[in-house]
Amino acid sequence: MSTMAEYLTSQDEPKVGIFWYDEGKDELFGVSKVEASSMQFNSNGLKTIKTLHKTWWQKEKNRALSRGKDPGIYKKDYTLVPRGRIFQREDGVYQLMCGSWINESIVDMVKYEFDLQDVPFEFKIDEHWELGHGWSEEYIN
Repeated sequence: MSTMAEYLTSQDEPKVGIFWYDEGKDELFGVSKVEASSMQFNSNGLKTIKTLHKTWWQKEKNRALSRGKDPGIYKKDYTLVPRGRIFQREDGVYQLMCGSWINESIVDMVKYEFDLQDVPFEFKIDEHWELGHGWSEEYIN
């Protein structure tokens, strides 16, 4: 019985990670997440997964191509599809970083997907997450 209780509890634990938003289907996809409690804070005082959007996108594209399938949406530049990342700060606040494409309905989807309904939460719009934007050259070199 304790195994079942642990399973049910872990399903509700707040998570950090990445996602994309499909405007046509009005749903999240490409969600990669882990329980925040399983992570350590980085040197910037944040918890999130190490997976980069760009890396995840390329893997999905390559996976489709290796199976002889049309990569579909993955043919696009990953920065042209709405995307975001969930962080946990040291003060316990969970933060959604995203572009100005966000709306309250999408925020609700994200909070549900990452189990963030009952924790301190905020979202922050940043240029990096705007459509067509990614890391500037100063971060790449």
